[in-house]
Amino acid sequence: MEGATVELTEIQQFYRNETVFLTGATGFLGKLMLEKVLRALPVKKVFLLIRTKKNVAPSARLQAIFESPIFDGIKRDQRTVFDKIEIIQGDCELPMLGISAADLQRMQEEVTVIFHFAATVRFHEHIKKATWLNVRATKDLVGIAKQLRRIKTFVYVGTAFSNSNRKEIEEQIYPSRISAENLIAVCQSLDDATLSCMSSKLTADWPNNYTFTKQVAEEYIGRAAQDIPICICRPSIVVSTAAEPIEAFIDSPVSMGGLSVMFGLGICRIFYYKKIILDVVPADYVVNECIAAGWHTGEMFRDTRAKIPVYHICSSIENPVSLEDLWEHGQVQSRANASLKAVMYPMYFVTTCKPNYLFWKFVLETMVAHITDLMLKMRGQKPMLVSVMRKLHAVQESLEHFTCNAFHWHVENHFKLQKKMSFKDRELFNFNIKALDWHTYFSQQAKGVRVYLIKDPFTTLPEGFKRMRRLRKIFIVVLLVSAIVLYGLGKLLFFRLLPLVFAFIAYCLRCLVC
Repeated sequence: MEGATVELTEIQQFYRNETVFLTGATGFLGKLMLEKVLRALPVKKVFLLIRTKKNVAPSARLQAIFESPIFDGIKRDQRTVFDKIEIIQGDCELPMLGISAADLQRMQEEVTVIFHFAATVRFHEHIKKATWLNVRATKDLVGIAKQLRRIKTFVYVGTAFSNSNRKEIEEQIYPSRISAENLIAVCQSLDDATLSCMSSKLTADWPNNYTFTKQVAEEYIGRAAQDIPICICRPSIVVSTAAEPIEAFIDSPVSMGGLSVMFGLGICRIFYYKKIILDVVPADYVVNECIAAGWHTGEMFRDTRAKIPVYHICSSIENPVSLEDLWEHGQVQSRANASLKAVMYPMYFVTTCKPNYLFWKFVLETMVAHITDLMLKMRGQKPMLVSVMRKLHAVQESLEHFTCNAFHWHVENHFKLQKKMSFKDRELFNFNIKALDWHTYFSQQAKGVRVYLIKDPFTTLPEGFKRMRRLRKIFIVVLLVSAIVLYGLGKLLFFRLLPLVFAFIAYCLRCLVC
């Protein structure tokens, strides 16, 4: 693409020689967006907003980003594109994103494209921190965008669940319970303890602080950003890549990533759900549609648009996958890609009955974890399974709203965007979820979870199978012993204890009557 003879597509022409400002490049999606921009778009420069974290300087964090395997292809074929990157030191938790006056001046003169990926995706982040990162940072960035001399497009990445207080969600911006300005003012004036007490009332119709603050940010955009070429992209549950830059890449343990790890290691034994369609979308499809949406938004704004466009990046309309299919694929693939780090044999059960789930969660997970940790203590080893189970249960609880409630997302703008794209652009920026084979995808995803999240390379696969066979034998022995113990307890209960209980009740009744 760096050669002068390369014919550019319509989308590539739109971004040609533009200067991009990207937030969230250290995160999963932001990292993939950076790779795609460098690989597929002939941009002039890329400004990355990076903060100092745990005493690690932004330059060192940038080098850590480049160590990701997703950049191997660029390092091999287009190494000079890294020269386009410049760091802007800042922090989305600070006012005006912590950007210095000098850097703001540079941005005003140079930046023409904004991709805002930065956010806290922790479901139960404290309301103040969630407000700073998801609301105030967006508000301030919109203010910065208004000062840019040649702003061409602004892509704000939200979530399809920002309006999860509704069952049917259209591609539009809905009113919020509180304005961004008032929420920021409340967080500035009240202490953390008071805010914690208030947050449950504020977010009563939303499952968590993440979705609530993202919705507040959207409402601000709809009200205050009409005069800039901005769009909102709402992906559903983002999972590993389907094809590019490499298959099955995922490095985020949040949400479904963390749950996949628990499945792969055999830690999760039971899961509660309802028979619904789970909307998941590969990360590279999200990146591609965001780039295409930025192009379409810029073109529409130039021709005078009626309202801020919203794009739902979802799968449930075109290519639905049920939760039953997801659990089945997960169980089969966990065994097919046996990990040397597996704790127990990967076998889990699913139920649509909440009492049933709570009972078996206690028996198969909580009780087993405490017994295992007790045995580790007796052997002089560090107990670990109880803390791991607590993390698992936290993940399960955070996902319960999404695995037990069905949502219907409208995707008219998504379809219109696809139709507007040329054939070459559809190939280069593919997000045609209808053509995705979920069976093949989930087969690859399990490999990605093993390599990129569990950190277990495929060179250990033979040892992994040996461990899996050993864990299977242990699992069978435990099942047999449990069956014998339960049988013995059952006989004792029904043939010895119950007659005594009934006799005691009869004696008491006789005494009361007489």
